[in-house]
Amino acid sequence: MIFTVKSVNNFKEFKNIIKKEFFAHPVIVNNPYTKWFKEGNANTEQIKDLILQFSVFSNHFIVVQAKRMVNANTLEGEESARAILLNECGVGMDVQSGSIEGKRFTTSNAHINWLRKIADLIDIDPKILGRWEIGTNATHEFLEGLDKTYGSHDGQIGSGASFAIETWAAYGIGKSKEEELNNFWKELILGLEIYNQKNRIPKNLTPLPTGFFQYHFETESGHELNVWQELEQTYTQPDFNESKYLKAGKTALDSIYTFWLGLDETRKKL
Repeated sequence: MIFTVKSVNNFKEFKNIIKKEFFAHPVIVNNPYTKWFKEGNANTEQIKDLILQFSVFSNHFIVVQAKRMVNANTLEGEESARAILLNECGVGMDVQSGSIEGKRFTTSNAHINWLRKIADLIDIDPKILGRWEIGTNATHEFLEGLDKTYGSHDGQIGSGASFAIETWAAYGIGKSKEEELNNFWKELILGLEIYNQKNRIPKNLTPLPTGFFQYHFETESGHELNVWQELEQTYTQPDFNESKYLKAGKTALDSIYTFWLGLDETRKKL
């Protein structure tokens, strides 16, 4: 399908609706956990909880990502999902384009192994990282929500969820310095750096590596580019349903917010 003048105008209107519906979601503009975390007041037990829950998210996201790939309703969506999936498993990625073409696989680059490097320094058994049973109810609810949307057999639902997730993760990157500082990956990096300055460097302890979070911060702009391109392809399909797409995206963002609210509740008890 080729864009007509009318469809171009409709697409512009739809993009504006997306920005209003998705980009004002509290998980993007007012995440209570990451706003607290970036101030650098987390103690070691709170850091442990973050790494444990994030490992469950990271490890089980691979399953959902595979479903996203096989259920994609465009070739562009399938290609993008495959790139993200293989990158999570250890294949290198061009941080600018989001492409994995010609990149090498190494076991050490599997994202769960980056989290294990942190776990080893704070007395967490690396073997338990990513196990479903260490997840909280909020983490489980989050992953189940992603499975129903991002991993849906309906490619349009998956596409809407994919767009919401990737633009959430990339929000603010490449914009002003102030906007970048409010990206959740950057907030986690800042909090870990302050934790190291307060709790590890003065005691001559090895600083906790921030590579896992820094890498995702650097690659998210490539992921975001892919989903914007996919949206254009998806929108031109004759059976495209705007309401279904928007509902899927908002449901996915609600699920992500559940994860962070769960971490926020737990950290208050630690």
